[in-house]
Amino acid sequence: MLPAFRPLPETHKVSRKTLKDTVEFTMIANSLLFTIAILLVYGFWLLDQLKFMARYKAVLYHAYGTTILIFLAVLFINLFGAALAISRRFFLKNTGRKLSHLDKQFNVSHADMPVPVNEEDFN
Repeated sequence: MLPAFRPLPETHKVSRKTLKDTVEFTMIANSLLFTIAILLVYGFWLLDQLKFMARYKAVLYHAYGTTILIFLAVLFINLFGAALAISRRFFLKNTGRKLSHLDKQFNVSHADMPVPVNEEDFN
């Protein structure tokens, strides 16, 4: 085996993600996808509505380019925040109750089963 490709120690292979972390990353990804889709639809609608300004685009980009980029960044952040807040509100409705139920199931103390005894050990 090549020395550059040594296997990782066992501690790095263990995934410590919980169900809540996975749900949170999924919600962030869904909110990001929703935000990008909304901005694309808005951009194509604006392109259709502002056809008459197409011949002035170089002048507009030069004069107002930074303002347009700042507006788009603020709009993106606001849409992403709204999508994340809405998804957290409606899709995490009973998560606490569901997770506490799972936590109770995992933490229930189980009675230890006695070790089977061979009759040969007593003779």
